[in-house]
Amino acid sequence: MLLEGRRALVTGAGGVLGRASALRFAAEGAGVAVLDVDAGAAEETASLVRAAGGHAFAVAADVRDQAQVVAAVAAAVTGLGGLDLLFNNAGVMPHQDISFLDADPALWTTIHDINLLGTVLCSKHAVPHLLDAGGGAVVNMSSFLAVLGCSVPQDAYAASKGAVAALTTSMAVQLGPGGVRVNALAPGPVLTAHVEAFFPDPQSRQERLARFPLGRFGQPADVAALACFLASDDASWLTGQTVVLDGGASCTYL
Repeated sequence: MLLEGRRALVTGAGGVLGRASALRFAAEGAGVAVLDVDAGAAEETASLVRAAGGHAFAVAADVRDQAQVVAAVAAAVTGLGGLDLLFNNAGVMPHQDISFLDADPALWTTIHDINLLGTVLCSKHAVPHLLDAGGGAVVNMSSFLAVLGCSVPQDAYAASKGAVAALTTSMAVQLGPGGVRVNALAPGPVLTAHVEAFFPDPQSRQERLARFPLGRFGQPADVAALACFLASDDASWLTGQTVVLDGGASCTYL
């Protein structure tokens, strides 16, 4: 198993992508602290992991709140006996996010506080435990919108995920000597109910799908598999990278 004996903290693990990743980490042998702002959703994910034979427990915290993050990391370390892995998955992509020309400053603040500041705070307080363990891995959640534009702008989200990609490279340089690798994954559209709402009719869905050489949107399992690889020793000489996972959309010219 890729993560046998590892101790992982997965943020935003009450949502679809975080839940799939927590289940995959546990299936590969990791003990998992499941963090989400929604305590009920976190417990549901932890229960699913346990039902599948894995080890997991729920931790509730708002990643924007430093005091809550400190307490959540402490609970994860206590419950797991330390930390080896951190998956900074928590994030938001509101449908109200539009062009910078019509930007709502309050919405920009919310998006950046969760997507970027949340990544910073969780890393700030979890990484020392990875260093104490002699090394480990951090996986950050970026987006393919960090590397290409979109005709339907989501500028606050894209900017926040571009910042996460830049932060990833800086973290990798700083933490590499301590044996901690830091990479980001940058998914394209993954079919969740939230993403489905961006395609209000069959025509708009097909127009978007035509941009993907592999002929399909992503699935939560695709994200979980890449996150697991990046966290594992199979990626032991990979750090400072943002790996685009988008079915080929970013390499297509139409």
